[in-house]
Amino acid sequence: MPWSRELLDFAREFGERIGSTYRSVVLGRDFRTTGDALEKIMSGAIAAMGADVYLAGQVPTPTLAYAAKDFDAGVMITASHNPPEYNGIKLWNPDGSAFSGEQMESLRRGDIAAWNRVGRMRGIDALKMHREALLKEFSTLDLKVVIDCANGATSVLAPFVFRDLGAEVITLNCHPSGSFPGHPSEPSEENLRDLKRMVVSTGADLGIAHDGDGDRFISVTRGGRYLNGDMILAVFLKVIGFGRMVAPVDSSMLLENFAQVVRVKVGDANVSHEMKVRGIEFGGENSGTQIFAGWRYTPDAIYAALKFAEIAQRMDIDEIVSGFPRYFTVRRSLRYVDRTEMERKIERFVADYDADTVDGYRVSLGDAWFLIRFSGTEPKVRVTVEAEREELAKEIAGEILRALGE
Repeated sequence: MPWSRELLDFAREFGERIGSTYRSVVLGRDFRTTGDALEKIMSGAIAAMGADVYLAGQVPTPTLAYAAKDFDAGVMITASHNPPEYNGIKLWNPDGSAFSGEQMESLRRGDIAAWNRVGRMRGIDALKMHREALLKEFSTLDLKVVIDCANGATSVLAPFVFRDLGAEVITLNCHPSGSFPGHPSEPSEENLRDLKRMVVSTGADLGIAHDGDGDRFISVTRGGRYLNGDMILAVFLKVIGFGRMVAPVDSSMLLENFAQVVRVKVGDANVSHEMKVRGIEFGGENSGTQIFAGWRYTPDAIYAALKFAEIAQRMDIDEIVSGFPRYFTVRRSLRYVDRTEMERKIERFVADYDADTVDGYRVSLGDAWFLIRFSGTEPKVRVTVEAEREELAKEIAGEILRALGE
């Protein structure tokens, strides 16, 4: 949420609830300018409830999630890919998975402990722990990479790990700054134009992009092709050979060409939860998150980038993706005033279809599919259509928007 008194009050109250529930907590933050104040408020509130707090400092989100393995819970102060005036809180389990909706609801409803003892505060070198673990996991990388950290938290880790492993590294926006001066922190194609140019002009083998807190990995091939999250997932599926994966309802049907896909609600916490329940080794989202159960149930963008670099070292990524079937996607948002009335319109439209209602309404049409779901943060309905033909995608989207009142 945007910086406000409400956010400060939330941090204090949530800190009290965390400290009332867990005895040892590791806490970190990204480089947003409001992170320092939130860290102090939260750490004080947690300790005031009697829990011990271990301060990791300014680190990437996957670094904090990795450190959580030695504690009852991990707390990361970040707003991920959102603009610099936003901030928020992510909670992590010892196995690296994000807190589920049930866990969050349990915290909200839980009692606040009596003020009868104060926990201790100590520092912890989570960055060193994560770096050493990554270096043990990967072998030498003999390739040239351009890394764009979006002035975010991965600036203090990603370039160094790649260099440690022998890669030639060219950095772009790798000086951390909470205002994201290089470009907005979301690794969209529009925001990565400089990365594309630099990969091609320097003859690099791979371009790597992260978001503000390091839970997203997006790539640019040596030919300058932007690979969105679904294409990266598909490369992993094809090359590594995962037979099953978990993905949210808004991911491309491209993935079904390479594996059986279990669809869940949007959100990496939902993906990792389903992976654990079903014993599935791989999952991710089209936003640029990838989760490898053999590593951690965390969308660790640095781990994923290293894994992708291993593939780029021995295979031509451009050649791989050029063989993928092509699909066309239309995404639209529609504002509403009366949610009840909008729900009636949606239900009337989907009444004649066999809709999957895991998260909104997802309808498969063979050579196309569409998804209608309410935004979780704004008074909007999000419409996604994907089809084998561009004209068909536009036609279906137009029909939906007319029915819903655009």
